[in-house]
Amino acid sequence: MYEQEIATLHEKRKKTLWIRDEIEDIVKKENIDRNRFHEFSKSGYIDIIRKFYFVFSDRKNYTPSLIYLSLCYMHFRENLEQYYIDCFFRTYDWTEYMMTIKNVVPDKNLKLFLITDEGWVYEGYADEIFQIMNNTSCNYDFYIVSSKFDWFIAVSDIEDNATMYRK
Repeated sequence: MYEQEIATLHEKRKKTLWIRDEIEDIVKKENIDRNRFHEFSKSGYIDIIRKFYFVFSDRKNYTPSLIYLSLCYMHFRENLEQYYIDCFFRTYDWTEYMMTIKNVVPDKNLKLFLITDEGWVYEGYADEIFQIMNNTSCNYDFYIVSSKFDWFIAVSDIEDNATMYRK
């Protein structure tokens, strides 16, 4: 089963290089320190995705054969605390929306994971993650995940909102 999941994620990533390329261009253009933000290991990214999925998803009641990272397919555990952060349509201002989300991030001085629904995983600090996200042209679902896997923020393009979840 895991081999199929890995193959599917690899295929999806091949088709969605545009977001990876755009993030790389932003890193260069904004002169972002790669010690503070970088793509996660090409051999270890699947472990981060799996851990995110198995820690936060409701596998007991929803048992998909594959790990989906799009919010419309994710089923988060019911026992997670949920905190609604903001909705893009409140202001139609992406930068303000990102700042509102950034303001609720606990532990801003610790490294976090940025996981895109295309399967790209990045590691970095809140300032750099939001600097990147403020400059992307088109954002689909993405997650900002604590390196301790005790909380995450889900940002949905379908619902155009952001929600924090905690264990």
